[in-house]
Amino acid sequence: MALTNVHGPLTDDTTAQSSVPLRSLIDWTQFANCKGKTRLFFAPKAERPQARARREAKAKSLCSACIVQETCRQFAREHHEYGLWGGENEEERHLAGYTIAAPIGVRARQAKSA
Repeated sequence: MALTNVHGPLTDDTTAQSSVPLRSLIDWTQFANCKGKTRLFFAPKAERPQARARREAKAKSLCSACIVQETCRQFAREHHEYGLWGGENEEERHLAGYTIAAPIGVRARQAKSA
């Protein structure tokens, strides 16, 4: 399969002359193990903690065998995403030093007690 852009096929010369790296032109989500399995990676309303643990364990098993896991995790960290991305949930991203717009989970409980 040849990669193309609006200007035609991409070659090593094309990317060498361009300031855009070839990997940024490829949609990494097309290679993700989670494609089409959204329910595993985002919590339903009023999910109980035990159900969340089971759901996330299944999701993390898909992530652990995924070829784009690191790219996915970094995307979630940089874009302040909710849900489980790259084998990491919101709380784990928070503990790694990344934040999201509104506190949930551990952070929400800490904010209430402070």
